[in-house]
Amino acid sequence: MVQRLNTNILLEFRKNRKPFSLGFFGGTFTALSRPNQKLFLETALELKRLGAVNHVRCSTRPDCMDQGQIRLLKDYGMDMVELGVQSFDNRVLSLSRRGYVGKEALNISRLLKKNGLELGIQLMPGLPGSDAASFSRDLETTAQIQPAAVRLYPCLVLEGTVLARHWSKGMYRPWSLNTTLTLTSNALLRMWLAGIPVIRTGLAPEASLLPRIKAGPWHPALGAICRGRALGAYVTAMASRLGAGPLKVLVPKKYISDFWGHGKENEKLYQRSGIFRENVTRWNHELFMLADHATQLP
Repeated sequence: MVQRLNTNILLEFRKNRKPFSLGFFGGTFTALSRPNQKLFLETALELKRLGAVNHVRCSTRPDCMDQGQIRLLKDYGMDMVELGVQSFDNRVLSLSRRGYVGKEALNISRLLKKNGLELGIQLMPGLPGSDAASFSRDLETTAQIQPAAVRLYPCLVLEGTVLARHWSKGMYRPWSLNTTLTLTSNALLRMWLAGIPVIRTGLAPEASLLPRIKAGPWHPALGAICRGRALGAYVTAMASRLGAGPLKVLVPKKYISDFWGHGKENEKLYQRSGIFRENVTRWNHELFMLADHATQLP
């Protein structure tokens, strides 16, 4: 498996001459045995030395990290560690049987940064015991930590899990889709305003995953809807400070779809703020320009 990974990456690199970002996901990387970790890490380090890979990351749990593990990852050129924190709230962690407390997750997050590794934080709103208030506190803690990236995975009930049994017995009630869209959209905006990129919102719609979803706020375009609503709220808030329209807006090309929102749902919202389609222009810069005011989102 490792040899095949090495060969495939080198072949693609020689074809395109563009280095890859390599990630070890799909499990708890640092829960592997040290020999198996080293096998993967040695391969990644060799690919970095050859120039085929320019960034390596892994995902793990807060209770599977310590100073010795951090030293091992650094010795082999790991760039980023994404922690599946899920929540910093002790009650949520206890009800979800995560096996660690919020302080432990917070301390490991800080230790990773102190040791010069990029930190990613994964949050899972909607876990047992989670509500708008606990999620808000999670976001505040995350903003204080200032990770390099955040992923937001609203909790779903998957077939064959303990959570599925609790749900079937009425012991767990997942968040509704409307609640999830509202709170996750707000979360995106809070992270953006804190200068923190959100690199994933919601699980990818993989064919193997969909049949296993028993309940919860599933929508194939959840990320797009939340990005659109977050950006719509941000733009209209800016517009309200600038006064009466019509206002000219320059939108970076990569944001144009999110600017208008899923199904163009932001258009009427903008019209009420003096922003009309004929005054919106795409451009190649990273900055948003609203009248004479510029901003850049992470």
